[in-house]
Amino acid sequence: MKKTLLFLLIPIFLFANSVESKAKTEIIPQNQYPSIMELAFLRFLGSTILEVMDAHDDRQLFTYERIEKISRDIENDSYDVSLRVIGFEGPHNPPFKLIRTTIRIPGEKDSKYSVLSYEHRFISKKELGELTKYID
Repeated sequence: MKKTLLFLLIPIFLFANSVESKAKTEIIPQNQYPSIMELAFLRFLGSTILEVMDAHDDRQLFTYERIEKISRDIENDSYDVSLRVIGFEGPHNPPFKLIRTTIRIPGEKDSKYSVLSYEHRFISKKELGELTKYID
């Protein structure tokens, strides 16, 4: 009897101790125009994006910024923001460079963002057209 009761209680303890997901991710659709919220957040991140680019020897301006994905780490109180921009040299002329980066925005206890990934490559005018199709 005690063994039967024990086997019945084990699943209850296993499910009772299960923990809710500690991370949530939102993928931003790239096949539609950016929301006002996305545009406002990107404007706020503008100087941070320039700092990140400068730290990776991309000393140029950028345009056509888009957020691709945001992940929230609930346990560590941080956000990982994956975004892309198009870098250019001169007055919006080629060569164009696709720059993708992920930055971690910490919670209140930490004060500075950190760069989790950074990659860049030159793109053609055709690819530029595809990447900027849904940007005003």
